[in-house]
Amino acid sequence: MKNIIISGTPGCGKTSVAKEISNLIKTKIISLNELAISDEFSFEYDKERKTYIVDFEIFLPYIINRIEDIKQESLPYLIVESHFSDIIPEKFIDYVFILRCDPDELFKRLEKKNYDKKKITENIQAEILGNCVNYFIQKQIKAPIFEINTTNTNIETVARTIVKIVVENNNGENYKIGKVDWLEKLFEENRLKEFFG
Repeated sequence: MKNIIISGTPGCGKTSVAKEISNLIKTKIISLNELAISDEFSFEYDKERKTYIVDFEIFLPYIINRIEDIKQESLPYLIVESHFSDIIPEKFIDYVFILRCDPDELFKRLEKKNYDKKKITENIQAEILGNCVNYFIQKQIKAPIFEINTTNTNIETVARTIVKIVVENNNGENYKIGKVDWLEKLFEENRLKEFFG
């Protein structure tokens, strides 16, 4: 079983892309965010930041067991998706896909999801700085890492791109990390203060 990790800032399309991939190939999906707030756990809720505080010492062993259980089903693929999917140990990672989104578009998406202004700013800053990419780079994993810009690309196209790389062994040269750089773009546009005022 090949494990496909999908990461990215909230609003970049992880959950939708994972579901679309499951329409194209035989796979199961573990959505870490959905699991963390499910009845399986009772993690503390941070009212100020409007997010759950996940205890990874409890959560991670559960996820590893879940991966091992799914492995017994002899499925060809498993998708693990979340903005904190970098918690997955390297031995359970075969491919990493980090979905990216232009800060201006991301603002619209998060506003549509009714995120409050503080949470929108926090997530856009994380996207500009490439936090999700950096977390995987710091792990120094051997699995290939790809970045896909979802700004002007529909969910079906993103899903098909991932399937081509994973199933059809396309080398994904156009999606190697380092090709998306919002920091440089905003610096050149003299707009960094808009996001880091």
